[in-house]
Amino acid sequence: MRRIFLAFALALFLGFLPAQEYKTYFQGYYALGDSLTAGFQDGGLVDYYQRVSFPALLAKNAGVDNFALPLISPPGIPPLLQLFVSSSGQVYVAPCSSSYGVPENLYYNGIYNNLGVPGATTHDMVATISDGGFHDIILRGLGTQLQLGVAANPKLITLWIGNNDVLGAVLHGKVVEGQTITPLNQFTANMTTIVGALATHTGAKIVMVSIPKVDLIPFTTYIKPYIEVQGQKVYLIGPKGTLTDQDRVLLTAQEYLAQGYGIPKQLGGNGQPLPDEVVLDSHERAVIEERVSQFNSVISQLASQFNIPVLDINELLEKASSEGIVVGGVRLTSQYLTGGIFSLDGVHPSTIGYALVANELIKLMNESFGWNMPLIDISQFLWSSPRTPSGSKLGSTAVKSMVKALSKRK
Repeated sequence: MRRIFLAFALALFLGFLPAQEYKTYFQGYYALGDSLTAGFQDGGLVDYYQRVSFPALLAKNAGVDNFALPLISPPGIPPLLQLFVSSSGQVYVAPCSSSYGVPENLYYNGIYNNLGVPGATTHDMVATISDGGFHDIILRGLGTQLQLGVAANPKLITLWIGNNDVLGAVLHGKVVEGQTITPLNQFTANMTTIVGALATHTGAKIVMVSIPKVDLIPFTTYIKPYIEVQGQKVYLIGPKGTLTDQDRVLLTAQEYLAQGYGIPKQLGGNGQPLPDEVVLDSHERAVIEERVSQFNSVISQLASQFNIPVLDINELLEKASSEGIVVGGVRLTSQYLTGGIFSLDGVHPSTIGYALVANELIKLMNESFGWNMPLIDISQFLWSSPRTPSGSKLGSTAVKSMVKALSKRK
């Protein structure tokens, strides 16, 4: 009987151990990347959003209570965007403050677990220690992000880098090789260095994330290149003439459109073209999309070489764009303002968006590493926000105005 009991107890122990193995790895979890890793939302970095970044959500879900973050006090750096309503009832997005937040734990004795640096490119990860901005706040002169990632002796690493190697071209509406977009050979060399160093100089399990496609973020899709008049499309005026369905008007064009730029005179505009920096023409868009595809191929090849699982972020974004994702009975989409997945800047996810990314990573890690880590209950974020009340709520008049304005855009 005693032998049977011992055998039963051993079987229970061995059956329980693999399911809990993930907790051991998360005790040494470090996240490397850019703003998407840092937890950027609504155009800024701030403590209450950093605590719901996908790395922080993963760590909390794994039971880690000492996941170190380079916290920034409200109203953030830069100050977060907020929805306002004008005296005429127009809803617009603008910074919530003219002041900036400050680092809260700059003198933390150790390496932050979340090393994501907003604005960082693959070159920055291997070469930049100080830039007078976020690198100084997060890396604190201790080394490059890659060097710190290795020096931390991690057990688990998430790596999501390369977004800013193409995003500059999107944000500026211009493809300038070597300036707003990284040449393929440079990206390949940088990524080879990054992945090679992490794979060979640490014993960590590594998970990578791919680069999003340009047409899957509201920053490029919210404003249509035309205005509908009695069911007919009247195309806006771009820097090279009349726009087409293949051109993209960027979210930053809103202030110009409000002044009449890009709108034909017969529709009440001033007839002047939109500036180049708020329009991606079909050629620029094609170049960016091709580069994203090439970069993702590099990521895939390196991941295959070092046996690293990769989360294809575009599968999630395409589902959100085409059919939506149902959470707690609510259908979430990639629509700007109303979809729920993206924040006010139209580029970075909302808290729900980051939680969706975290759950996709959990699924991938469970499948790849044989873990049994539970998923995050995303419904907890449907009716509450980590954002402080002073910067998050609209009065009933503003809400009605926003709904009315959005309904006119459809």
